[in-house]
Amino acid sequence: MPSLIDLHIHLPGTVRAATLQELADKNSVALPLPAADLYPRINSDPTEAERSHGPWFPLLRVYELISDSLQTREDFARVVFEALEDGQRDSDLCYAELAFSPSVHMQNGVAYGEMAAGIADGLSRARSELGVDGRAIAAVNREDTAAVAEQMVQTVIDNPSDDIVGIGLDFYELAGLPEKFAAAFQLAGRHGLHRTAHAGEHAPTAATVATALDVLGCDRIDHGYQILRDPQLVERCAEQGTIFNIAFTTSRRALLQWRRESVAGMVAGGLHVTVNSDDPSLFPTTLRREMEIAAEVIPDKDQSWLLNNSVNATFLDAEGKSELRARVFGD
Repeated sequence: MPSLIDLHIHLPGTVRAATLQELADKNSVALPLPAADLYPRINSDPTEAERSHGPWFPLLRVYELISDSLQTREDFARVVFEALEDGQRDSDLCYAELAFSPSVHMQNGVAYGEMAAGIADGLSRARSELGVDGRAIAAVNREDTAAVAEQMVQTVIDNPSDDIVGIGLDFYELAGLPEKFAAAFQLAGRHGLHRTAHAGEHAPTAATVATALDVLGCDRIDHGYQILRDPQLVERCAEQGTIFNIAFTTSRRALLQWRRESVAGMVAGGLHVTVNSDDPSLFPTTLRREMEIAAEVIPDKDQSWLLNNSVNATFLDAEGKSELRARVFGD
């Protein structure tokens, strides 16, 4: 069974409950429940029947608690290493691109250099101790202003790191449509940073996918299910080979079946997809489990097809892609 690649995985979404509890205690962050009890109560869109069995906590509220608990270089190094360690143990992970949100931590008083150094430490340790490689993506918080986003990108540019290779656009799509961040993404592009964005996930339109490609200059798209609303855009992306990083499991439980049907429709329309874990500790799921769901949803596309898409979509250079392909396929 080949090793797997995870290109859509959020650092807060990988943090173990036990680790959150320890970091929250160390950094004086008050949790509404012990972390071991909090995680099973993540439910971003409970039904009326489910509400009576609360309390429930939206995914992004738990994200805030986790982010508040990451305050030092050592904290970041720990959670990065544990994310790759868990991925290797559960799914034979060999490479991941972890998204983190610098402005969230900077607003909490954490210096960018502190978090970047910790991420580099965690990746270095994973390479040496686990043989698992990875990179990081500095994601814009779409609830920020355009000016804050542009300043965050400038901070990434001013503090270059071989481990932080691109920028993303994360959190609830309707909180900030992609055109709002055109200047930030264009700045990133001028300085050679790769670009990706959550698009076509929550907004009921395919236009956000088109904007992410045409205005933000994205190299790939995260999620993208709403593209099916525009058959011409589907045809265009199929012809161009645009890759969509999908994940089947979500804290919005009502969308689970819709996501499966959407991915089947995307592949039937000729689109290239990769399979990823998104927030494996919080949903919970594993990358291996997501690949098993893919085998059920798109049975005519085997794991090799998906992994080849993943290699092509990485933010590695040509040599890095070649080395990763050899590792995955034994070429």
